[in-house]
Amino acid sequence: MSLSINISFPADGVGLIAFSDPPMNFGSAELASGLTNAIDQVREANARVAVLASDTPGYFIAHWSLQFIIDRQRALAADGNRVPPTSRRIFDAVAATPLITIAVNNGQAWGGGAELSWACDLRIAADSATYGQPEVGLGIIPGAGGTTRLARLIGPTKCFEMIVDGRPISAAEALSLGAINKVVPDSELRDAAIAWAAHIAHWPTWALEGCKRSFRQGLELDGEAAARNESQIFFDLAGRSDSLDLLKQAQARYRQGQDSYDAIGLPRSEQG
Repeated sequence: MSLSINISFPADGVGLIAFSDPPMNFGSAELASGLTNAIDQVREANARVAVLASDTPGYFIAHWSLQFIIDRQRALAADGNRVPPTSRRIFDAVAATPLITIAVNNGQAWGGGAELSWACDLRIAADSATYGQPEVGLGIIPGAGGTTRLARLIGPTKCFEMIVDGRPISAAEALSLGAINKVVPDSELRDAAIAWAAHIAHWPTWALEGCKRSFRQGLELDGEAAARNESQIFFDLAGRSDSLDLLKQAQARYRQGQDSYDAIGLPRSEQG
């Protein structure tokens, strides 16, 4: 069977990117290119959230294709060992897009599969799922965020342990470490991911983009610069006429005696 990538819109503002390359969804240049293009298409459709999910049972992305790495090293040697500018394209694309990106792990996400998860904004996994950075066993290191993005998610101590230990961790442990956001029963995974995405997507587009911009830029700036950047984005958004309308509407609800859930428009059902 060959690679397939399908785009659908299961809820308002939500683009579902479902990919499959059986039997194990090994990462490849074709997969990376296809996912990058799919993210662009979801953005062009005016969605606000992109959900990345696998249609191959038991595998998100097993890890990146070893043959791909071998072939790329041969090409690098012939090109003076210059790192190809496209080597991290999909990982950087999910981080840079204004869309909120959600990685949905239905099984194994090791190596580049784990790193694609770390690059996304949010992560949800099935009970049976695992995450791993086993590259050390192959004489290499994680090369697309396993030593950088993962360290920001879970801290340097546990990140370093994962990359030198090599053994995968369960979804439950990943949740406890702060590497992922949610764990749900296997049978509920896709529906739970879409429902979560739909909830996020109902917020104003400009607010979601501002949240992501401040968060992502803040990771790259020192403390003082990050604080200034955050304040600037806050005041830029608060000065929008549509944001002022929302603020005024919420204030009016408070005057009517409504509580914060109703004034702001938050669901009362448990979202965690």
